[in-house]
Amino acid sequence: GAMYYFFRRGAVSIRCEVRPDSGGEGYELVIDRPDAAIRVEHFSGPKELNQRWADLQRTLTREGWGGPHGRGV
Repeated sequence: GAMYYFFRRGAVSIRCEVRPDSGGEGYELVIDRPDAAIRVEHFSGPKELNQRWADLQRTLTREGWGGPHGRGV
């Protein structure tokens, strides 16, 4: 199933979703920022996904976002 993560800064939040990709091979990372179009990134395996997720968390933390706050569905 998908996992949802939220980063918050003041009254706004970024929603990230990690899910198996629609083709059943690999993963998708969905990044929904309030100031930009939704991005969907594809990864062939968990290693690539985890590296990107770690990079994304570092970037958002530097930008002043708090999180991630996660929940599974």
